[in-house]
Amino acid sequence: MNFPPSKPSPTTKTLNAECTNCGFRNRSLLHRIQLRGIDRRLCTSCVLRLHPSSFCPSCFEFFDHPLSSTSSASAHRFLSCIKCSSLTHIQCLPSPPPSHSSFLCPPCSVPNFFFFEPDKPNSGSTGTRPVLNKKLVLVLLCAAKIASASMNKAVTVARAKADRTVREATLARKRAKEALQQFSVVLKVRHVEGSVHVAGSRNLGTRDTGNTLKVANPGPNFNDKK
Repeated sequence: MNFPPSKPSPTTKTLNAECTNCGFRNRSLLHRIQLRGIDRRLCTSCVLRLHPSSFCPSCFEFFDHPLSSTSSASAHRFLSCIKCSSLTHIQCLPSPPPSHSSFLCPPCSVPNFFFFEPDKPNSGSTGTRPVLNKKLVLVLLCAAKIASASMNKAVTVARAKADRTVREATLARKRAKEALQQFSVVLKVRHVEGSVHVAGSRNLGTRDTGNTLKVANPGPNFNDKK
């Protein structure tokens, strides 16, 4: 008797085949990233949307170090968006650049903005993969750098936590050893004190066969006349 083939159980690869933020399904274009301490899989657009201060939204240059829009250097080189925390290069803006009080970055100024939307293959093309132009390559590379920096930071934090745990365990072991040594000393002292007390006692007695109590090593009788 032939049985129908059983359906394979979902694997980790299948479960990770979509963006955990928007549901985008394309495993080859997903990035592994640490977001608020949680390991997630995000598409390119969601990586950029959730990290607006990590890149310029016009040229997609990744900022290796966090930039502050309030610093004097950043104020002369960038324009900060009034709606989000993104920073755009002055040279990336049209001339004359807008004022600081009214600037909106491209994602905030364009409704339904999408960072990464590959072109569909031409009708005459035999391939099914999306077409990437130069801009999309820069966008994809920027998201990959953000994801890499995020994971490197997570590794550093995990390593520091592991080192701290090892130090705490070593200290706890040392304290436990010292406590055991101290307890052993206390037991020895009590044992010695008990031995001295028993040896020096003059009230030890035994009973003979006639049930008469005999005192062993009686003390001096102070009523006896010398």
